[in-house]
Amino acid sequence: MIGDQNKIIVSPKQPYFVMATSRYYKAVVMDYGISHFYSFNNDVIGNEVIAVPDGCIDMLFCCDDKQPYANICGTVLQPRIVNNKRSYFFGIRFMPGLSFNFNHVAMSDFVENQIPFLEVIKNKELFDTITTSRDFNNQIQAFLKMYIPLYQQSQAEDKNRNLKQFLLKKISATAGQIKVSELAETAGYSVRTINKVFSREFGLPPKIFCKLIRFQHLLSNLNNFDKNIFDANLAQLSIELGYYDQSHMIRDFYELTNTTPGKYVHSLKEIEYNKRLIVI
Repeated sequence: MIGDQNKIIVSPKQPYFVMATSRYYKAVVMDYGISHFYSFNNDVIGNEVIAVPDGCIDMLFCCDDKQPYANICGTVLQPRIVNNKRSYFFGIRFMPGLSFNFNHVAMSDFVENQIPFLEVIKNKELFDTITTSRDFNNQIQAFLKMYIPLYQQSQAEDKNRNLKQFLLKKISATAGQIKVSELAETAGYSVRTINKVFSREFGLPPKIFCKLIRFQHLLSNLNNFDKNIFDANLAQLSIELGYYDQSHMIRDFYELTNTTPGKYVHSLKEIEYNKRLIVI
């Protein structure tokens, strides 16, 4: 049976956000249902802000002097351009299924969708505070002041809290290589219950969610390649991540990024990705 789960290891990545800027600032939280905060200027000509599947929800604020806006963005299922506006952006990436509940909006409504922030969270004061600032730390503190009481209330009312944490931890620990029947058996629930919880709390069927988590693990591995990537590296990686073979892994990666693992790693090195990513 499940108990209180701690240290959930999920580190959702959006590498094309980093590629669209000369400096991408990231403040890791891994608490309160938040993965991290981030900010960047979309200042690299020719590089659009493209989202790839991650199973998460983001709040993205465009802090433009003339036309500020903010959206709550659900996970995409295929790569998609989310912005090409030249401006300063502030964002919050939530842990899958672990943020506070959005009133009157189901998690499935966010999938492949962007809903205006003020339609869901009717807090014009917070919107104005964040979109008129360029101070990353002040934006974080302003958001947390509003968010933490809502999160704590939501957690106190969430009957599925421990189950969601358990499922997320189990899926992450196996890099998405787990069947729904195994999740159900380990958690002590029926397959029907697991499917129902996923649809309501994550907005996705568990099989698709596991695919996205495996993809995110693949991204993490590719981001850590220090040397030139060879077929031997990819073959070994495909085995470790539970793909049928190397070709299967490449097909999945292409479906979710519109590029191949080899070309992706090359692009990371070409733009000096790690120098653009600043973790604070």
